[in-house]
Amino acid sequence: MHRRLALVVVVMVFLWPIGSSQAESQGADLIKALQATAQMWNRGDVDGFMAPYAGSATYMTPAGLIGVDAMRARYLAKYFTGATPDQQLRFDELDVRTLGADHALMTGRYVLAGGGKPDQAGRFSLVWMRTPAGWRILHDHSS
Repeated sequence: MHRRLALVVVVMVFLWPIGSSQAESQGADLIKALQATAQMWNRGDVDGFMAPYAGSATYMTPAGLIGVDAMRARYLAKYFTGATPDQQLRFDELDVRTLGADHALMTGRYVLAGGGKPDQAGRFSLVWMRTPAGWRILHDHSS
């Protein structure tokens, strides 16, 4: 019994860094993908900004959940004048927690700045899922 326990502990000690390294790499990939969306936003490319969202993604508003089409319309109405964003977007304080091999939870802070307006900032959480087409956002809760 003690030998089995010792073997399990040894195996876990050697495998833990592998899983941790993969999770860190996965987190870095998701952060890079999110940062690319801010670049799209800042260029006025709403479709590029929304590209990581799954077609079935949901977004939590004060009134409840909305889908991708309503989310796109909301962004255009609230944050754009024509094809130009009213303010520049950036993300910081990003953290990614894996939720198994194919899901992850990202939290962080967004900041909209410039355009002669006061900065707007808030917190967000994104649920990501690995798909055959790559990582996609399943749910966005920003406030």
